[in-house]
Formats: sequence, structure tokens, C-alpha cells
Amino acid sequence: MKRLALALALALAPALVAAQPDGAAPSSGPVPIPTSVPKGADPGAADVAAVVAGVQAFYADARDLKAGFTQTYTYKVYDRTQVSKGTVYFKKPGKMRWDYKTPQPKVFVADGKTLWVYEPTENQAFKRPLASAQLPVALTFMSGEGDLNAEFETRLLPPKDADHYLVELVPKKHAGDYQKLLLHVDRATFAVHASTVIDPVGNTNHVAFSEVATSVGLPDGGFDFVPPAGVRVITDPPK
Repeated sequence: MKRLALALALALAPALVAAQPDGAAPSSGPVPIPTSVPKGADPGAADVAAVVAGVQAFYADARDLKAGFTQTYTYKVYDRTQVSKGTVYFKKPGKMRWDYKTPQPKVFVADGKTLWVYEPTENQAFKRPLASAQLPVALTFMSGEGDLNAEFETRLLPPKDADHYLVELVPKKHAGDYQKLLLHVDRATFAVHASTVIDPVGNTNHVAFSEVATSVGLPDGGFDFVPPAGVRVITDPPK
């Protein structure tokens, strides 16, 4: 559960806040890609800096977000893939909710202090302090206080199509639960349409977003969770 929760947060942090409805642009306007770079500079480095700046600019504009998601998790050693679908909600500061519809219902809820994972089919819920769930770095960044360039080494990779940039982010500090993160960035708007987390053994967690709506006025109550009567609650043991 710990690794999945982290993977969800990593997928969410760079992608959900940055995403915008098709054709929309941030209120401050897109950050232009340089057409020339100083003599002796690495053109690739200059390009990725501008793309990252464009993605980062979205964080200041989005107060909340709602989107459909399709998550494809690939287990490398077993050569097996699991596809899940549902709806995700995000609200600053530090609130998020993932409602899984398929292949089975499941809910991840963070209210800024506590992370809940509710599994209706198992009649159980996991509860842990958000500070111990390895999510705060991602959530701090979503609140506009983080810096991708400070946290990651970044570079552009060859994209799969002409409409997107593919940005690779490798953590500057050791992160045991993941190896790197890939962002699929729209060239016109700098919206992140999908993200891929790669863990140390090569498993991949790819999340693609659809029907994105930002700053829609999501109520705080949607991020509160009270276990239904009779549900077994499993909490972290004292540290």
C-alpha cells in the first residue's frame, strides 16, 4: 500500500495541477521555448528548462482539479499489466482523492493531514499520518512551494508524437520507491497529459488524464473520510 500511495502521489504531483482543458492556456500565458541559446550553451538543456518552467507555471493558476484517469501498472518481473480507471480530485493545499471504479472500487483520500485507503470489497481501510506516507514532497510542490529543477535532474527525450514533449525527471536525492518520472507535455499549452513513474526494479505506473476541469470550486468536504460502520480500520503502529 505504501509504494502504491507514493506512486499515485508522484503521478499526481506533476500532472494533475498542470493539466488544463483542451485548448486552454494558463492565465499568465504559455512560457515560450527559446528560439536561440547563448553561445556555448547546451540547446537541449535550454529547451528542457523552458518546458519545465511552462509546466511549473500551471501550479500557480489551478486552485483545484477534477479529471478522469486511466492507470496502467506494468509488473516487469511477471510481464503482467493491470489497468484501472476512475476519477481524481485535487485541491490546494495538500488535498486529493482518487475514486477507483474498475477493476474494483477503491478510494484514496488525503485531507492534508491524514491518508486513507478504503477497500470496500475487503471491508477494510488503512489510515496513516500523511507525514509518514512519503507524500509531503509531492503535495508541497502542488501547493506552489516546490521547484522541479531543485528536486530533479531534467532532460528531454524523443517524444512519441510531434504534439508532445517527453520530459525525464531523475531525483537528485536518493528515492527508494522510484527511479525516475516521465512527463508527457503538450507542446502548445504545456499541459501534462500523462505521467509515468518507474520504480527501481523497472515496474511502470502510467497515468493518463481525460476530461480535465480546473478551479471548479471543489468543496473541502469531499476530501473528508469517515469509515462506514463495521469497516475494519488498520493504522500504522507507533514509531
